[in-house]
Amino acid sequence: MTQSSIPRRAIRGPFLTFHADPFTTDPMDALHHEPDGLILTENGLIIAAGSWDGLRDTIPAGTAVDHYPDMLISAGMIDTHVHYPQLPVIASYGEQLLEWLENYVFPAEARYADITYARAVARQFLTELLRVGTTTAAVYCTVHPQSVDAFFEESERLNTCMIAGKVLMDRNAPENLRDTAQSGYDQSAELIARWHNRGRQLYAVTPRFAPT
Repeated sequence: MTQSSIPRRAIRGPFLTFHADPFTTDPMDALHHEPDGLILTENGLIIAAGSWDGLRDTIPAGTAVDHYPDMLISAGMIDTHVHYPQLPVIASYGEQLLEWLENYVFPAEARYADITYARAVARQFLTELLRVGTTTAAVYCTVHPQSVDAFFEESERLNTCMIAGKVLMDRNAPENLRDTAQSGYDQSAELIARWHNRGRQLYAVTPRFAPT
């Protein structure tokens, strides 16, 4: 690819960034708000970010500027714990955790033995994550290997960075959702070989319960 053919973008608008760890210093000192900023990207990577006045003269000739004066631009959010198979049962009522699992979650998760169904929910789930600005997540799938394949197929299509794995559980669940230690190991090993470090996809070994 020649230098002139590398895709470039210029994004103008208010943005937030951090230049220190807000957990080890005053969050207001770690945070930087640029009220009228410019972000320059090249081939999908940020090459410059700062004030509009300071960077406007560095915009390459012929580059269109996308202006979002009424928005707040930030890096994508990261969700550290989310279950994509539970999307269809959001807001299901349960007095206690076990009753909620038995009445809603486990019956819903049994459907992910069907990869066609798993693919449909994975697409909806990732679409909703991106819609609210979450670009990376640590994701629980179900006990079924095909639920993992469906999820990573869709993440790969979208080029999102996701960390996911099939849940491992040999107790505290209905029989149709249980592993054995051996099947959990074997299926996880196959999934790791297929998906870990494939593009932007990362595999996580994912026990469901502490007893497992």
